[in-house]
Amino acid sequence: MAAGVAALAITATPASASTDSTLRVSQDAAGQVTVQQGTTLHAGLTSVGITSAYTAADPETFQLRNGATLAQMDVKIAQAGNWQADAATAAQAMQWFVDNTTFYGGLSAVGQVSYKTVLPGGSYYAAQVNNPSATAQTFQVTGSTHAALPATNQSVSMTEPDRFVVSGPGGKLHRGPLRISNNSGELHFAQFVQVQPGTTDADLTAWFAGGANPSVSGGAVLNFGTQTPGRAAVVDVPLPSGTYAVLDYIPDTTSGTPHAFGGMHAVVTIA
Repeated sequence: MAAGVAALAITATPASASTDSTLRVSQDAAGQVTVQQGTTLHAGLTSVGITSAYTAADPETFQLRNGATLAQMDVKIAQAGNWQADAATAAQAMQWFVDNTTFYGGLSAVGQVSYKTVLPGGSYYAAQVNNPSATAQTFQVTGSTHAALPATNQSVSMTEPDRFVVSGPGGKLHRGPLRISNNSGELHFAQFVQVQPGTTDADLTAWFAGGANPSVSGGAVLNFGTQTPGRAAVVDVPLPSGTYAVLDYIPDTTSGTPHAFGGMHAVVTIA
């Protein structure tokens, strides 16, 4: 659900009770999602591997609830993305997402990336979420689970009030498993954007108030997609060492303004 809300192609291999489910995900250069193999997973810890050739990749996995449809989702995404012209309608659209969807995240990066999440039984979509009706593919998860994510020594938590809380050895993150969790009442995502060394959170605040852009031209970017409150994932971070801004552009359910403009940003070092 990029700058408003955030697909993929999924391959799924049924798993036994003693192994993880595995999804192999691809997205072609035109952004089209394809289920490459298998459409049924066993509930529980799921390893997702994504291969994308789409430069605007924004792939996510989600469920619809309460009779909500992909067509309704198209409308709400457009309304959320129009926050500058109509913030009140954008806020209402985001509340619709809180009430009618469950997002489990996703990764957007050209090349190969991976993450783990826990999927309960049910019907799912994988889609380029800024264009769900045209790209959505379905898959099923069967059974029940009490699975937990693997432990990590670093994390990014999205909390109330809309803020990122970052924890890692020595106050830094590193390449490898990173837990990303939404511990708030809103939908959030985490975008990592490489910025100039020495950038501070105050610089980010100034940027969103109209000041200088501290990002590195051609620098590394990684998006971990939308998560519904209470969801978490472990991401295999592929980013090179450097300084990064962590940002969330999803509009707020009260103000309709993207969370980053309200202060939901942080500066992290990846060692």
